[in-house]
Amino acid sequence: MSALTIEFAGSRYRFAGLNPEQDELVRSRFQPLLRRDDRDADVHVDIHYDPHAGAFMRRPAGPTEYRVAVAHGDERIAVAGIGFTANLDRSPLRAQMQTCLSDEWFSGAFENLFRVIACYRLFGQGALVMHSAAFTDGSRGFLFCGRSGAGKTTLCGLADELDLEILSDELNAITPSSGSFEILAMPFAGDFGGEPRPHPPYALTGLLGLSHGVAPSVSVCSKAEAVSRIVASCPYLNADPLLVDELTSRVAELVERAPVRILSFSRDTRFWSVLNHEYRSPDATVSS
Repeated sequence: MSALTIEFAGSRYRFAGLNPEQDELVRSRFQPLLRRDDRDADVHVDIHYDPHAGAFMRRPAGPTEYRVAVAHGDERIAVAGIGFTANLDRSPLRAQMQTCLSDEWFSGAFENLFRVIACYRLFGQGALVMHSAAFTDGSRGFLFCGRSGAGKTTLCGLADELDLEILSDELNAITPSSGSFEILAMPFAGDFGGEPRPHPPYALTGLLGLSHGVAPSVSVCSKAEAVSRIVASCPYLNADPLLVDELTSRVAELVERAPVRILSFSRDTRFWSVLNHEYRSPDATVSS
């Protein structure tokens, strides 16, 4: 059995108990983020492999998309998906995974659990993880929150045509920093941003929701709507009864200091000239 450490967004995650096949799959996916030094990890995950266990959710005949099941207890969080179950201890945050998978299906199970763990770890560090799209032009960072179907992947495709650097079209984090906010890249994505690599924090210049329209425009968003949009975009935490009040309070503080706007756009690159005008000053990063 082997162990490896993955680092991103300022935290280290140590996974122990991997068999050779599982180890190879994880290493091939997260190679740029692996760390070999002796520093202690922030979160420890123990993996237990049992190929004969029959109590797991069965895999379908072909590729499929599904939502992991998450149950929030006072001391632990239970997670289940195809071929695995897991328990997360809230304090200190650590996890135990049980799985019957050792082929390519293990990659999906591993990443599904890793997403939940990372959301809790980053929230504990003061950050907010959102279903979102994020990209940077090298100096300014933009994050667009929204649930599935909001247009995140479409927008990233258009940004890619403009040679903007895509962080992810699925999960990104925002964290306070020196009176302002920064975007932390996460190695979880759909069609864009899926190749994990180390990223520096990027100054948050624009925080926006998305809507579809004929011509691109940026409009104001009320604080109540902004809070609702962002809370709805924070996976796992927004369904946790022990944390939803703290989450809502933290989001309210964020939108007070970083006003949310709504980008209406169509399937062309004209949105970028609108954003450039709205956030035309290099010093237009949000701050307190």
